Amino acid sequence: MPDFERKTMRLKEFEYKTGHVYFITVCTKNKKHFFYDKELAEFVASTIDYRVRNNEVIVYCYCIMSNHIHLLISICEEYENTLSAWVSTFKKYISVEGKKRFGIVDLWQKNYYDHVVRNEESMKTIADYILNNPVRKGIVDEWEKYPFSRIMI
Repeated sequence: MPDFERKTMRLKEFEYKTGHVYFITVCTKNKKHFFYDKELAEFVASTIDYRVRNNEVIVYCYCIMSNHIHLLISICEEYENTLSAWVSTFKKYISVEGKKRFGIVDLWQKNYYDHVVRNEESMKTIADYILNNPVRKGIVDEWEKYPFSRIMI
């Protein structure tokens, strides 16, 4: 086994908890297009909705593409864990259910990408980027026509 440490993608000395907005990207393993399956994509959307109702996160917007998910979120005060713990729980639940319901064994790429949003203007730019992902990919001509791009707030 190689002797190396996985490079951390998080900011050192930064507490990834409440009080910040995060731009998250979670990718499927080997960029497989698992979310072409509409039923699986709908399940992921309902899981996001559940996490909001459960006061874990505030979701400003999201987009579920065929091989990745973009989320613009904040951690709720009631949720006592970190962003990393939330993403891990979110991915694990979808993995377990994905295996049971859809027969998918290896759903996620390890880790995830995050960006701490620093101001409201940046937040608007990121939300526009997230929502218009299917437009840039040529799937639809307006983001509102894509069933898995959603503004939540």
